[in-house]
Amino acid sequence: MIVLFYKEKGFYISLACGIVALVAFAAICMNLMNGDTGNGDESPIVAENTPTPSPTKEPDTKEVSSQDVKRKEVEPTKKPKPSATPKAVETDVKPVKNKLHFDQETGLLWPVNGEILMEYSADKVVYFKTLAQYRTNPALLIAAKKGTEVKASADGEVTGITTSEETGRTLTMDIGDGFSAVYGQLSDITVQKGDRVSEGQVIGKVADPTKYYTMEGANLYFQIREKDQTVNPMVLLR
Repeated sequence: MIVLFYKEKGFYISLACGIVALVAFAAICMNLMNGDTGNGDESPIVAENTPTPSPTKEPDTKEVSSQDVKRKEVEPTKKPKPSATPKAVETDVKPVKNKLHFDQETGLLWPVNGEILMEYSADKVVYFKTLAQYRTNPALLIAAKKGTEVKASADGEVTGITTSEETGRTLTMDIGDGFSAVYGQLSDITVQKGDRVSEGQVIGKVADPTKYYTMEGANLYFQIREKDQTVNPMVLLR
């Protein structure tokens, strides 16, 4: 019995010692992990764990495609905006037109092709069938069917478009050097006052004759003036 008692007592003593050793070992491990041995203020020199430096971050770069490169090469460099400049002052000055010149030697283009119904007569009277009377005639009456195109006899500028009881719709044109041309009994006029007209340009059409020329039939009233005096168009027509 005594032997058994000692055996059991030795077992427990061994067990207790083993537990104490385990506890001590655990405490030492804990102290080592916490960096403290628990033997006083002084602590053994422990090599500090130098943190491994993190790799330097590379600057963010975007992938540049070949299309982006081409686009950048094609796109023009933006130029700086020019500084504000004062607006140009608007004026009423109109561009100077070329001065008209009428060459008498070159003469005039026939405005229509047709028979002369009544010749120019400023010095003596001629008979007017429709009016049944004799009177002077300051222009040529050139026969032409209604709707015939009328052409400008020379380069000029339209100075007036009026309506007359005798000559109907009448267009007056400055042809230079004091000369002007008058076209009467017109319709469908294609130009306006102030227009520059070239020789041969269509300016309108022959209209029905006015009541002054019903017996003579459809015709173009064609008159040439030099300043305030009428001139015989036949002298200038070529």
